[in-house]
Amino acid sequence: MAVAAHLILGSREEPFLGALLDSLDGVAETLIVNDNAVGDSPHAAILEGSRFGRAGRLVVDRTPFTGFADARNACLRVHAERAAGEWVAFVDADEVHGPQAARVAAHLRALPPSIGYVDGYTWHFFQSFDWYTSIERRMMFFRFSPQARWEGRVHEQLRGVAGERIALPYVYAHYGHTLEPRRHAEKGRHYSALGAPGDVLREDQLDDFEIAEYFAPVYHRLMRFRGQHPPAARTTLARLRPPLAEFHRLTDRIGQAQGLGTKLTNLLRRLGYELRWRGRALRPQARRLLYGRSGSP
Repeated sequence: MAVAAHLILGSREEPFLGALLDSLDGVAETLIVNDNAVGDSPHAAILEGSRFGRAGRLVVDRTPFTGFADARNACLRVHAERAAGEWVAFVDADEVHGPQAARVAAHLRALPPSIGYVDGYTWHFFQSFDWYTSIERRMMFFRFSPQARWEGRVHEQLRGVAGERIALPYVYAHYGHTLEPRRHAEKGRHYSALGAPGDVLREDQLDDFEIAEYFAPVYHRLMRFRGQHPPAARTTLARLRPPLAEFHRLTDRIGQAQGLGTKLTNLLRRLGYELRWRGRALRPQARRLLYGRSGSP
């Protein structure tokens, strides 16, 4: 059963792009990219050098950016033009899958037509590769439909895909908030310009702001990561640790200095997240989708 991955890229370099593409090996036959970078794309070499590029399974659309929904709709348009497959893998450049994703893709054909979406969960790492703030449910695959349409300039929502959602006992990594604090602040300004609510830094504050104060609303939710990073991400993590060391050391100090009450609260949160995603294994169909007919690892 054919699967096409849809990805949108902008003008900024994406340090995890290569790791993401490596993690899609065996997941998707085709990669459809809306690369809306202004001028020459900083992503061209990585895309062309990926397995998709080398095998001629890469389609790049250069439609200018007018909003996230429009960018994703450009991928849907290309998908329809190419008859790229029954399923879409929904991916972002700052997330990396584990090897389980290929098993899920291989078992999509076993799903009844009544299921239109397959979800997993993501670790949201924050200003560190050793601390995270939450484990959130995340759409991984959806059935392609001619009626499918994304809506919203920011925090876009998918419409027009019928069917039930099924969630799997599977967690992969989201590294979007692990890079330089300025990058995080710039992203906040970009989202705000598109209509997202919330306070953001002024442009004249970007070069000099108090990091601990800026991230204070989030730091109290830090939980120590004790799992394993996806294999496809490990080379990238090793390369990024030295230039990010200053910021990640600050996160370590703040996380380690949490008071007893905060630690207990986060322990309960950690247990809640674990129960939520692991509990999906109670559904036989979810186990079969992740592990195959036997339903066991």
